[in-house]
Amino acid sequence: MKKTLITAALVVATVSLGQAADWPNWRGPDHNGISQETDWFEKWDSSGPERLWNASVGTGFSNVSVADGRVFTMGNTSNRDTVYALKEATGDILWSHSYSESKSANGYIGGSSSTPTVDGEYVYTLSKTGKAFCLEASTGDEVWNKDLKKLYRVSKPTWGFASSPLIHGDKVVYNVGLQGIALNKKTGSLKWKTGTSASGYATPVPYDHSGTEAFIMFGSSSASGVNADTGERLWSMSFVTDYQVNAADPVLYNGKIFLTSNTYGGELIELSGNSADEVWWNPDMGIHFNPGVVIGDYFYGADGRVERGNTVRCINMKTGETEWTKNSIPCASITASDGKLIILSKTGYLYIAEASPSGFTQLVRSKVLSGSCWTPPVLANRSVYVRNSRGTLYKLQMSEMVVEPQPLAVNLAGNRLEFSWPAKGDFILESTNVLGQAVEWGEVGGGTAKEDDRYVVRVRPSAAQQFFRLRSE
Repeated sequence: MKKTLITAALVVATVSLGQAADWPNWRGPDHNGISQETDWFEKWDSSGPERLWNASVGTGFSNVSVADGRVFTMGNTSNRDTVYALKEATGDILWSHSYSESKSANGYIGGSSSTPTVDGEYVYTLSKTGKAFCLEASTGDEVWNKDLKKLYRVSKPTWGFASSPLIHGDKVVYNVGLQGIALNKKTGSLKWKTGTSASGYATPVPYDHSGTEAFIMFGSSSASGVNADTGERLWSMSFVTDYQVNAADPVLYNGKIFLTSNTYGGELIELSGNSADEVWWNPDMGIHFNPGVVIGDYFYGADGRVERGNTVRCINMKTGETEWTKNSIPCASITASDGKLIILSKTGYLYIAEASPSGFTQLVRSKVLSGSCWTPPVLANRSVYVRNSRGTLYKLQMSEMVVEPQPLAVNLAGNRLEFSWPAKGDFILESTNVLGQAVEWGEVGGGTAKEDDRYVVRVRPSAAQQFFRLRSE
């Protein structure tokens, strides 16, 4: 009988139970303010969440984008905008890219408004006067830049351009001009443009228009749908508000669109061909800047102007009725994950609350920041990022990475090898016939079964020498 040598790699797999996720652009990878992270929250004590690091990133309201171990944001100092790339683990500056840009204080502190967008090896930004940049994410080297206002003669809205770049296929799309501008993301060359009148302040939102890829553009006095490939208008409706501040992103719900502005309230619309019809209107959800989130059939958002609004509400998206109201949270901005709301007040209090239509159920609250805080909190890889208008940025720990050794046990069972491991976490048994850096591992164990508190798979060796490992998903 041929003797088979089986090398079973008793791998100690380092795992993180629960799912962590990057946050590469404004409102996150799904463009809805909701993270797919799970098991990220642990109640903190009276001292609040641990501050892992802090950085100073200049005046403004840009949010952070987190991707591939880097944190990107923007700020203004001495009438110069700076794009920062920070090391996610430590907050150290990896690189910065600066250019001339007025702080443009106009009834408020001013500074940058747009959030960097990361797409693979590149990061895209937009300034308040319409200067668009594509930078290398690893170095900050400039790939291209375009002055959109000057090139395409578009009007600048009263408080400057505030939308964030949206990546779609080979395009980068901006809410600049009547119904947007799209450039080739690699070269900056024009793909399509619309009218030259002033835009709104919201970021384009991708949606499906009866099988056609499209964007919702929130203009200064209207909302529109445009074809993603051509920029052609698919529908448009008037949405006139005081001071023309349409700033909160449109929010999708079951094929419908929720629009809101602080002087108008909230309206759910339904599209039919090239027309948009009102489903319901509720004056209780007039959001100034930061859009809320839809979880299930309920919308959670902050009603009122940034100067005096202090109300968080839950709205039933089916009926438009207000389910509950929570007062005394000034100018809240909200993100969500795993059935929980992450709320930052203008005064720097961070809340974690249950996302429930039954009522506002606070889990924890802590003062985490001073100054004026208009920028929504961001959850990425079990940490929450918060910043104020002066540019103080904190990374706050929400929960520790859960790391456990998971030994792969091996026993002989007749002419088979029996592998087993604890029945928790997500693991894959893999094998290869050779070892090395470029080796390809293949999954084995289609007959995996749970026996008592362990998973067990029995494998008949297929080669004279075979290596096995247990990999965490």
